Amino acid sequence: MRRTVSALMIFCRVAIAVATTATIAFAEQDIEHRGALPNADMWRAYADHIPIGSTLTIRTTAGERLTAVLFVVDDTAMTVKPKTRIPEPARRVTFDQIEELTVRRDRVSIPKYAGIGAGVGVGLFVWLLTASIR
Repeated sequence: MRRTVSALMIFCRVAIAVATTATIAFAEQDIEHRGALPNADMWRAYADHIPIGSTLTIRTTAGERLTAVLFVVDDTAMTVKPKTRIPEPARRVTFDQIEELTVRRDRVSIPKYAGIGAGVGVGLFVWLLTASIR
């Protein structure tokens, strides 16, 4: 029994060491592949190619997160309309303030809808079983 427990403990320690080493190696590779941090010129070039009316997710250098619809892109900033429950006026966000900018895409999740369908099917099956027992 003691040998089994000792072997199991050694195996766990080795597994943790390998996992930690692999995580550090992948993180170092990720940092090497990222390259330079985006600046205002890169965000301007990226925003020029985004279609007007697209939904964006913006994170500013001040730490604010914003989901908005793109209205206008000019040389110094872009004008966006925040998507909030209470309507807000359009805002002008300069490219210097942007830390992260991504286009938000609404996608259909097949596994989600399959799970909902399976849940409804199981519920109906159980209901029919209980209805037939009475």
